[in-house]
Amino acid sequence: MLGMLQVVIGLVFVLLLLSLLATTLMEVVASTFSLRGRNLERALRNMLDSTELDERILNAFQNNSLYRQLSYKYGKKRYAPSYLSDRSFQSILFDVILNGEGIDRIEDQIATLPDSDLKRVLQQFLREAENDREVFKQKVCNWYNDIMDRASGWYKRNAQKILIGIGFMIAVVFNADTIAIYERLESDPETLQQVLTLAEDYVNGKDGMEIAPPNLSADFEASLAKLEDMVESQIESVKSPLGLGWKNVKWDEVGWDDVLTKILGWIVTALAISLGAPFWFDLLRKLVNIRNAGRKPGE
Repeated sequence: MLGMLQVVIGLVFVLLLLSLLATTLMEVVASTFSLRGRNLERALRNMLDSTELDERILNAFQNNSLYRQLSYKYGKKRYAPSYLSDRSFQSILFDVILNGEGIDRIEDQIATLPDSDLKRVLQQFLREAENDREVFKQKVCNWYNDIMDRASGWYKRNAQKILIGIGFMIAVVFNADTIAIYERLESDPETLQQVLTLAEDYVNGKDGMEIAPPNLSADFEASLAKLEDMVESQIESVKSPLGLGWKNVKWDEVGWDDVLTKILGWIVTALAISLGAPFWFDLLRKLVNIRNAGRKPGE
């Protein structure tokens, strides 16, 4: 039983490292294509341009000075901010609607908006607030937060699909076949012991790093540097003992059955990676604690 637990710990540790690599690659992809900014723009379009016939409100919102300051430039191109607070949204929206008028003119200015869901939503909030301006502002903020919660769900679903694709790419590039890795750990005690030592050191914090959901930074260089460090300091530690990669593959001995098994192993690796590094780290920590609790005194 202890032997099987050790093999599982080794496998979980490898999947954790591959998941961390996928997370870092996700940062690079998100930084390159401004995924969070695109997601925010999509949500704003749904809120401010629901008729798709009149983009004046949306364009004015995006050209607002505060919005432009919260955006960022990479080269000559300007990207949407990855995050916009509810108070900033409310401030920009009111500035656009009021067009230089005072807050006491908000009802009249809303009445001049193009007939759309935006106009009707704001009028509904005014009625519910009974023309109390502070209550009205809070309702607009709450509306924005509700939409952002939904937008976060859109983003997570899209990110999950991308992460599966990244996971499969990592599996192929590193020849990280979950089935083969399991068989190697089960049949090679020396390799298993090396990986177990690395896993325990990781859990104990000697070689560990913060396990968190992807921090989709706008800084491409920072994400790329993190990726390089991840490959050099973490993946290389298990690559040699487990024989990851293509260097030692003997192509003349590979049959169709082997190819199909290899593809299945890659798919399993990709799906496992998509569960995320926090999942594998929590599981690894629990398994290592169980193993340590089951050791006999003096071992």
